[in-house]
Amino acid sequence: MSENTQDEFRYRYPHKVYGHIPGAHTGTSLGSGDRFAGFADLFDYPDPRRLDIRASLRSNMADAGNRWLVRRYQQRSSVTLWLLGDLSKSMAISNNNNDKLANLAQLIAHSAISLGDRFAMAGFDAQWRQDVSVMPTTQRSMPVLAADIIRSAKPAQASGADGLVHAANLVTSSHAMVFLASDFCVDISLIEKTLRQLSHYTVIPIVWQHHDADHFPSHAGWTEMRDSETGQRRSVWMRPSMKKKWQQSMTDHFEKLDACFTHHRVKPLFVDGDVTGEQLSQYFLGLRRA
Repeated sequence: MSENTQDEFRYRYPHKVYGHIPGAHTGTSLGSGDRFAGFADLFDYPDPRRLDIRASLRSNMADAGNRWLVRRYQQRSSVTLWLLGDLSKSMAISNNNNDKLANLAQLIAHSAISLGDRFAMAGFDAQWRQDVSVMPTTQRSMPVLAADIIRSAKPAQASGADGLVHAANLVTSSHAMVFLASDFCVDISLIEKTLRQLSHYTVIPIVWQHHDADHFPSHAGWTEMRDSETGQRRSVWMRPSMKKKWQQSMTDHFEKLDACFTHHRVKPLFVDGDVTGEQLSQYFLGLRRA
């Protein structure tokens, strides 16, 4: 993607933000925002630029006093957008050598930093990938840098995605939106544990879907299969019933996954290819209407 034509999406943090770092989200602190928060005495808040003559005259006429009132506003504050990216062996097959994850990182980083928020990232496979992690930053070059880090990442050395738990532990920001990007072909208990850890944050699961069963031969015969996590190859006698069994297994898994998301009150975004700014904008618009 060219940085000059970078795609982006619009979002709003769903809660008030307590903090003094200016941003685009509704805050709880008083400051130079645009949300009116009432009047105060000029001597308590000595800012003549916000002096309201009409309000002062009305107050003095009603109370027979001699007060000068200034307007107070709530300051808009910033949050951190985290990307927890799956780099496991199964994703290496479905995600075209991490390109789609890299594009997603660039999209999130650009959208966050353009709005005045911070961006952070933590990669994982069987362990936390320190080489694919970025602490919260507003660095303007980060969108392209984050994408390059993912594209140049070394392949997973071991099977599994247990590093997700460690990656989730890195999210310590006071206010954060966490994009959890994976194919979610892992044990549901791992997802349960992670969502419990992130229960204080707004979590957006990005689910890349597998369609491996569609490529199984429809007739009986020998075929070679490779485990996407272990890399082991074996020859099997493929039957139509095996394809049906595989499809049922995947259906059961994702039904459990959907129940897990529902239990933790998070709404997933299911995708096949690259995630676009329009998709994420529509996703957040749907959350606001819900």
